[in-house]
Amino acid sequence: MSYTGADLIADGLAAFGIKHVFGIVSIHNMPIFDAINRLGKTRIIDVRHEQAGTHAADGYARATGNMGVMIASTGPGTTNTVTGLYEARYASSKVLVITGQAEKGFYGKGLSYVHEAENQLPMLRSVARRVESPRHIDQLATAFNTVVNDMFDGRNAPGALEIPIDLQYAEAATAEFPVPLVSVFAPDEKKLTELCERLTRASRRVIIAGGGVIAAGGSAALIRLAERLDAPVITTVDGRGSIPEDHELCIGNYYQSAGIYSAIKNAEVTLAIGTKFAVGVEAQGARFKPPGDLLQIDIDPNMIGRTHRADIGVVADARLALEALGETLDGVSPNDAQFNQTVWEARDGVHAAMRKRLGPDYATMMDMMRAKLPRNGIWVRDSTIAAYNFGNQLFPIYEPHTSINPSSGAIGPGLPMALGAAIASTAISGGRKTLLIHGDGGFMFHATELATAAQYQVPLVIVVFNDSGYGVLRWLQDARFGRINETDLGKMDFTMMAESMGVPGQRVQNIEGFETALDLAMETDGPYLIDVDMEHFAPMEISIMPKKKTASVHSL
Repeated sequence: MSYTGADLIADGLAAFGIKHVFGIVSIHNMPIFDAINRLGKTRIIDVRHEQAGTHAADGYARATGNMGVMIASTGPGTTNTVTGLYEARYASSKVLVITGQAEKGFYGKGLSYVHEAENQLPMLRSVARRVESPRHIDQLATAFNTVVNDMFDGRNAPGALEIPIDLQYAEAATAEFPVPLVSVFAPDEKKLTELCERLTRASRRVIIAGGGVIAAGGSAALIRLAERLDAPVITTVDGRGSIPEDHELCIGNYYQSAGIYSAIKNAEVTLAIGTKFAVGVEAQGARFKPPGDLLQIDIDPNMIGRTHRADIGVVADARLALEALGETLDGVSPNDAQFNQTVWEARDGVHAAMRKRLGPDYATMMDMMRAKLPRNGIWVRDSTIAAYNFGNQLFPIYEPHTSINPSSGAIGPGLPMALGAAIASTAISGGRKTLLIHGDGGFMFHATELATAAQYQVPLVIVVFNDSGYGVLRWLQDARFGRINETDLGKMDFTMMAESMGVPGQRVQNIEGFETALDLAMETDGPYLIDVDMEHFAPMEISIMPKKKTASVHSL
């Protein structure tokens, strides 16, 4: 049997250390699936929808730090990947979509070749930074390496590779797949000296650590620098885990908290590393200007001063910059003790207030989940009431790559992202547990991936907070309009749904039942689902249950 373009792709994935890929087989990618399985170095995970598969590749990428891969069919299969690529681009995540295309001889002729998509490339370029489509078999390896190199270079980003079906079957020469040639973004020495001098002169310093610290592998350097400066560290939601949240200097993801902002307002300098300063809902982030002089470090020059004017901007890899700062700072005095004490008191006060807002039941559930999830276990949240009330801030995170959420604020990616992260965990540590919290409305977006979790016995605990609708939007509607509309969905029995697809589970209506179910879930080798019937628990402050009359199926 001759060596083909499909074999080249299989070899490339193995060369780049990809242990798993996600995909849905089709007539326009069958050669690649066959080649991967013949080679036997990468395992294919058969998802039920291309959007879910792309989200799963994203979760895989975030949990491993390597790229995640989704293999789709041309046309309708590829259009389904766009939402997942959008999320990956928003989160600066290394997701590669490999898709087929019509034969070169029919491509662009308008002859209705099955699944032909003449505008597939510009569509993919709207959500992926680099997209390649070779037109000759000798171009395939170069195209593949070019996309992968771009994904790793500078600020991480998704990419896509379109391969016409005849190139997948065509005879090819073997190729080399070198380690991605990542540009070295070392800090400019003059800028670094200027930044060090400003930090040294200050006695009230604050550090903001974003997802760029984790992407660069800079967590250890961040901790050393914070300890040397004795400076409080605020993390963004994507920067959680860059410093353990039980470290004495860690404030956590509270930059947009009024209480924390008031406590740090007298800071002389804010050192921001690897953060976009995302403005969030209704531009809240834009209103919270970093106090004092802003010293901003980012690998992407477009981010320096984009949201807030930077007094000193340094374009650099976060780890290299943090390490250089640690080596250059000399004779620096620790932070002002009174300033730090004010910050610690604010941190403890905000934590206590948020915990009180949860009510006794959900605070207890949160504590149970944290106590039973290993310190290096992966914590995934969808955009849901539970995430906004405790998942994104109060639930402690201790290590990099263990906190995952939809960075774009999308509803629905939670289950497939957790699926990808849990599968990644099997490659990293043999199957550490991944714990997902989800809302019932968003869960229905990709509920069919329960079948994928069952098929591969993924070590995933799924906790669905079931309030019979879109709880976040219901609360917002009530707050703004004094009424709710189109957010009540009726109560689903997710336990029955899960069991029909091979995932065990149970519905719980009290704390004792939740603890029993959670213990069983953590002991189960494969997936397990817990359906939390929120109607029977003491309410959270930000939550509204539907009226009884909306809890049943409506007729037209």
